[in-house]
Amino acid sequence: MTKNGGPGRLKIGILMTLFFLAIYGLVALDARQSVEQGPPRRTTYSAAPRGYKALYIWLKELGVPTMRWEKTLKDLPLETSVLLIATPEIEPDGEELGFLENWVSNGGTLVLLVDGPSIILDHFGLSAAVTPGIYPKEDDARKLLVQPSPYVQGVRSILSDGHFGLTTDAPEVVFHARDAMGGLLAVMNRGRGRLIVLSDAGLFCNKSLIKGDHSRLALNLLLTDLREGKLLVDEYHHGYGRATSVLDHLWRSGAREPVLQGLLLVLILWAAMGRRFGPARPPSDGERRSSLAYFEAMAHLFQRAQARRLAFETVARWIQEEAKKFLVDKDGSFQNSLKAAKQRFQGGEISDKELLVQVRGLYDALDEARKRAPGEWI
Repeated sequence: MTKNGGPGRLKIGILMTLFFLAIYGLVALDARQSVEQGPPRRTTYSAAPRGYKALYIWLKELGVPTMRWEKTLKDLPLETSVLLIATPEIEPDGEELGFLENWVSNGGTLVLLVDGPSIILDHFGLSAAVTPGIYPKEDDARKLLVQPSPYVQGVRSILSDGHFGLTTDAPEVVFHARDAMGGLLAVMNRGRGRLIVLSDAGLFCNKSLIKGDHSRLALNLLLTDLREGKLLVDEYHHGYGRATSVLDHLWRSGAREPVLQGLLLVLILWAAMGRRFGPARPPSDGERRSSLAYFEAMAHLFQRAQARRLAFETVARWIQEEAKKFLVDKDGSFQNSLKAAKQRFQGGEISDKELLVQVRGLYDALDEARKRAPGEWI
């Protein structure tokens, strides 16, 4: 006696558990490799060498009204004076860029730190490109040419490891700092606001903030236009505050292809184990025996339509034997039904219709007794 579908369901459950563990392992491995080998994350939550946590903590200790912004750019508060966006991992969409430009035009200051081409740069008419020719020597690369302004006040030493050169055709853009690799710091007025672009985001990271005059440059860029407002650091485009899920992370990770292959394998195994696409299977012995036996009893009944008592006794004897095979012959309800049917025949002759009703009643009583028995027969 076995449970219906027990072994098959157990195998599928084990297979799905192993598959889930494999997915979890791949996602964890991909996340670890992304941190160790992937591009740097310019987020204030990261204490890694290329993170920005030191800058955020330092500003808070100085009493600067600083907070992380984990909402879309469409929800920027009007009382914000300065917004810092550092190499976003998720580029803003066109609608967000429209709201951002409107916010700048109404008096906001956007400080944008980039490590290469960016949609935000393109939107404001700037570009970042590698300076053609031979890469300059270290001493030449660190020779800084500045345009006197509050943004470069007190800045003399910039220890850059390399950056893209800022270029533009817009006449309103002023380059406040250049070196041998090209434009380093560009400022553009837009309406009543301002866009400040630094093409080397690594200057403000945890490992470089204390080098040279990087910390002085950071305060100049972030506090010159702050006035009485707040400083927001964008984290929304680093993935914080978004409605993310394991599936979303999986789809954007390097584990996507192995997982899809595993799902295909599970689908093939499921199809092979089922009856729709798998090999044909004979019906179970219990179902075949029960159905054939019932029709066999009915055939005997109609063959002996003139001998109703003999037909009933034959059917009753067969039903009793079947009850013993299924271990339900001691069932109280079944015994009562069998006893009542026998007493009905002792009262005299009955019609063919009554005989059919009695036989069907005994068969139903046997079927009910089998259902009440522990376990299910297959």
